[in-house]
Amino acid sequence: MTGLGEQIVALARLSLQDPRAGVRSLLALGVPLPARTIGLLLMAVASAFLMHLGYLVLPPTDDPLALFMMESPLRAAAVQWLVLAGSVLLIFRIGRAWSGKGSLPDTLLVVVWLQVIMLGVQVAQLVVFLIAPLLAGLVSIGGLVLFFWLLTSFIAELHGFASRGKVLAGILVASFGVAMVLVLMLSLILGPEALGNV
Repeated sequence: MTGLGEQIVALARLSLQDPRAGVRSLLALGVPLPARTIGLLLMAVASAFLMHLGYLVLPPTDDPLALFMMESPLRAAAVQWLVLAGSVLLIFRIGRAWSGKGSLPDTLLVVVWLQVIMLGVQVAQLVVFLIAPLLAGLVSIGGLVLFFWLLTSFIAELHGFASRGKVLAGILVASFGVAMVLVLMLSLILGPEALGNV
């Protein structure tokens, strides 16, 4: 592995060891805006692909949302892209509302990079489920903790916030609000019965 591959692995290692330093190094690369935009699309497609692999291993039964996503890989990729794009806008807008300094292009890059790392976690979860299903739950919990740790640290560095605790609190409040909106939208799209399974 040489060149770009080594750079990505080194940056991923740094991001896991010191997330704020990882973001500084990431932003210093000067990735062109078109590459950032394409990266968001590629991450949406890759995430949808891994999701469908997971459905093949463990098919959903009575989860309307999972069944809705499973019906069409293209639909799943589109939904993933909308979620990622929405995350970019929320992180940028809310951060700026609290006097953050992060730009929209930098927010886009940070979200893409976070998704790159979490795709690696998804692959690990899938492998563990196939090899040792009893450990899959622990890996999932570890992945969730890692996600919030990285997201909090990345946003804090992106916007220049000193307190990660306050950033985490903001993430949780915003996530709750978004979840309520999504539940309402799902109930309109999939029907009121979907509320009992979300």
